[in-house]
Amino acid sequence: MKNKTPRSGFAMMLVLVFIVLFLGFLGVALRQTAAALRIESVRIMQIQRDEGSVHAVARGLALLETGLPPADPYVCGIDINTSTGIRSFTVTFATEGEGQWSVQSVATPAGDSPQMMPASFAPETP
Repeated sequence: MKNKTPRSGFAMMLVLVFIVLFLGFLGVALRQTAAALRIESVRIMQIQRDEGSVHAVARGLALLETGLPPADPYVCGIDINTSTGIRSFTVTFATEGEGQWSVQSVATPAGDSPQMMPASFAPETP
């Protein structure tokens, strides 16, 4: 009498199925992780890009609260300390209608040296 069951190789097939499923789940997890890392990297680069410009516009708006610029448009420069070091920005003040001012900030191109931003737009008292 033979008592051998015809199940030879069943364990090997189970191991192969497990390995295929594990690699599939690992691939999905790595794709999700890579996407999350790319999103975070872009967000950090956007923050670093906008860091100085936002501070320059904020200083320009604070300066606009002291009075009106002497010319329209008025262009001045400012040095902002950012996480990547000191960067120069050119701030432009221009009217956009009756009593409405626009404040824009761009990185100062190499070789440009606009006059530095004054401490106040208030008229000087003699």
